[in-house]
Amino acid sequence: MKDIDIYRDLLYFRISGEVYYNRNIIDIRNPEVRQLFTQLRDDEMRAVVKLQQKIEKLEASPGIVAKIFPAKAKLQKQ
Repeated sequence: MKDIDIYRDLLYFRISGEVYYNRNIIDIRNPEVRQLFTQLRDDEMRAVVKLQQKIEKLEASPGIVAKIFPAKAKLQKQ
């Protein structure tokens, strides 16, 4: 399995966690528990953003330096 596939699986897992917290926040009456779920949801949202950025970086085409110095690009990917 490639790294990008692992990151995508983790991204879908984190998104499902975010959805879980959002669905439950609606029904929670206790303000302290609602605040806790909101914080947990926000943590999931931050993790989703970081994973999306990581995936975009892995999917991005190599820059001009990688085209000029292909050996250096291979070292950076490892």
